[in-house]
Amino acid sequence: MVKLIIKDITSGTLSNTEGTVLYCAIESALKNNDLIFLSFEGINTISSSFLNSSLGSLVDKYGFNILKVKIINCTKPLANIILKYISDLKTYTSV
Repeated sequence: MVKLIIKDITSGTLSNTEGTVLYCAIESALKNNDLIFLSFEGINTISSSFLNSSLGSLVDKYGFNILKVKIINCTKPLANIILKYISDLKTYTSV
């Protein structure tokens, strides 16, 4: 099991560059077949650019099975943003 704390990995959650940093950290943990807990502790906002470059890029490369990553320590508003993003992504990729 690996716990990735986003605020310890990236300098923020708004840019593509920051999303790419998270993407690399998740991909590295996946190569070891580790169960990943992705902690949004201390994160209050997130951009679609960040999500596109992190979770979106993982889905593009590996498919939706990669999203079995467990999201923890997430505020309700942030969880709603992430869930909507994933729902929209599923709709977009299934067309």
